[in-house]
Amino acid sequence: MKKLILMFFVVLFALGLVACTEDEPSYSNGYGVSYGLVHSHYVGVAKVVVDADDVVVNVQFDEYYLPYNTAQVTLTDEQKLAVPADVVTVVTTRTTNDVRTVSTSYYSKYVSVNGVLFTIAVSGNVPTLENTEPSQTFVFSASGIANIETWVETEANAKAYVEAVEAGLVFNCNASGVANAYPKGNASAKIGATKSATGYWTNPASYPLGWGGNMLAITEALVGTKMGAVEADLVKTTTWSIGTIVTGATLSDFVDYYMLAQVAYNNALATKA
Repeated sequence: MKKLILMFFVVLFALGLVACTEDEPSYSNGYGVSYGLVHSHYVGVAKVVVDADDVVVNVQFDEYYLPYNTAQVTLTDEQKLAVPADVVTVVTTRTTNDVRTVSTSYYSKYVSVNGVLFTIAVSGNVPTLENTEPSQTFVFSASGIANIETWVETEANAKAYVEAVEAGLVFNCNASGVANAYPKGNASAKIGATKSATGYWTNPASYPLGWGGNMLAITEALVGTKMGAVEADLVKTTTWSIGTIVTGATLSDFVDYYMLAQVAYNNALATKA
């Protein structure tokens, strides 16, 4: 039965049905959804179904891009010579094989989220090949919201953000809130709104599981359990374990996904009350 349930998940995943836009299914037992910040820069969504004995029978994950990805834009060579006023330059560094490189990215200065105007603020020194200063970082803030990424740590805000994305109400704009025409520059976000729909982290040679494989590994480990683990039970050696359950998952922020699913699990139990 567990294998049949997991196969059902695989089919759903392949068809791109892990997003939150479809009508919520009706289950005779318990069904719960949760929203929250995962992996530092993304809004995660978990859906959990439990049976009459409170055992997990199905789990689905997806992640929505925040301005960390969606606000990156592509400029023409002419625009790069005189960066437009509604675009901000961010300079970063990367060290590979003892070689330090400097790269420049461009971000829309403003992002509208359901009519709320978020503005980017860049901090840090501009790194060069000669110095050892850290790369620049940035946050998007709005009136009363210091950082959109901490704002969506609250579940209601994360849910509101996802709903705004699905309604087409999240977009790069100018200071007046009018959508701008710069093409998106992030390799994934320019394709779509979620990781499941855009081939995010799709099996590069050095990371054989990729995002989808890791989500499936987590799902397989959760099905058949009652999700009673605490953070101290989540331990990584080569792969992550939940107590005595070895998951096979390798991604760095496994704890984020387990805790998100645990909230969905508890929400599913509440639907049975």
